[in-house]
Amino acid sequence: MKRSLDGLLPRLLIDAILPCALAALVLTAALTVQRASLLAERQRSGISLQLERLSTALAWESAPPQHILDSGLRNGAPESIRYLELRLADGRLYGAGESDAQALQIYARALPTPPQLAVATITMQVDPWPLRRAQWLTCAGGLLCAIGIAALAWLARWSLRRRIVDPLNRLQHALDDLLPRRDERTAAEQMSGNELERLHASLTRIDAALTTQRRDLVAIRRSSALQSVRQQRESQALARSKSHFVALVGHHFRQPLQALQLFAAFLHLGSDNEQQSVLGQMRSSIGSMTRLLDALLEISRLDAGVITSKPIPFTAAELFMHDRQSLSETAARQHVILVWRGSHHRLHADAELCARLLQQLVSNALANAANGRVLVAARRHGENIRIEVRDNGPGIAAAEHQRIFEEFVRLDGDEGDAHKGYGLGLSIAERLAQILHTHVGLRSEPGRGSTFWFEVPRATNAGHNHQEHEAMPEAWRHAS
Repeated sequence: MKRSLDGLLPRLLIDAILPCALAALVLTAALTVQRASLLAERQRSGISLQLERLSTALAWESAPPQHILDSGLRNGAPESIRYLELRLADGRLYGAGESDAQALQIYARALPTPPQLAVATITMQVDPWPLRRAQWLTCAGGLLCAIGIAALAWLARWSLRRRIVDPLNRLQHALDDLLPRRDERTAAEQMSGNELERLHASLTRIDAALTTQRRDLVAIRRSSALQSVRQQRESQALARSKSHFVALVGHHFRQPLQALQLFAAFLHLGSDNEQQSVLGQMRSSIGSMTRLLDALLEISRLDAGVITSKPIPFTAAELFMHDRQSLSETAARQHVILVWRGSHHRLHADAELCARLLQQLVSNALANAANGRVLVAARRHGENIRIEVRDNGPGIAAAEHQRIFEEFVRLDGDEGDAHKGYGLGLSIAERLAQILHTHVGLRSEPGRGSTFWFEVPRATNAGHNHQEHEAMPEAWRHAS
């Protein structure tokens, strides 16, 4: 019984609803009793007033007594007054109405007469049932009010259960599902007390569990951070060793390859077509191996982080002139129309890295747009200058847009074409873009050509350093 009274709903009923209901019932009972008493008092007052009127009329009016009694019976309360009787001192008796002394209430009054005469008496018999009926109706109204108060109390209990207790129980079940399974002793402790106490206990357990998880998470993060630092160091060491290995291999491999290339250049085997074909194939193979080695060394230098960006102001015209001659010759061999536009824009970036990035993108476009057209343009795009390279080649499917920037990746149908390289140009271009703090964008669809671009900041100072402007072509000529 004590456990049942510890619930939230019983406590609310005992502490809130029950006192209000009892107070309402007491007030209803008091008002009912007062109303019934008031009805009885009102009837007694009416009867006294009627007796007073009749006695005054009999004492002072000259009309016959019977006429006065009949008039009093008619003008009084016919549903209550049933019989009027006047008994004079000389024995005469006058009456009006029907007399039933057993069922009626009798009221009598002595008439005011001079002292020397005998006393006359007027009697009134009243039916008690109208008063009792009115009192019963009043009691019935009070009983209905009490029933209504009880119904409201029950509705309040139902509303409290539906709107407060049931949501709290659902919340308690949800919290129990979040908590780990408990033993029987802990479950019994959790079931004691009302819903609010159980919620407090569950929230306390959740807070303790969250504190433990937070402490474990901090430890895991610390361990993960240490592991990440260790992996980063290992990765950097591996990258340095890889770059060092590639550099050593390139250094020891380049010298004999260059020597072989020189020896092949001095060979003259006469006019034998077969020997000339073999010599041409040997020179082509040496050239392919040289380009592959240069690309690998370029990737190793970019991955090693030894190349940094040194921004200077320059114009798009200066950028286009860096490798324009060699690219024009390549375009002529591929029967490609190469067009340059937008050379008036001013840029602020590393001029050498921008030129190498543009050279990679244009070379890729020339290789994929044989007998076509390639457009190199500089356009303003917000606060930057966008360098675009467009071709009308076969285009690239959307599924291949990300894969073509990986090393040694060439699209289907290009595997047997040695003139299109080894699939390292776009990989080198992406690394150069990262050093320039930009990225290489691509827009292409099969059959509609391709557009590669990268963006560099626009030069805001129109009067950029004249010495840098003059020294740049010399440095570029040395690099070319």
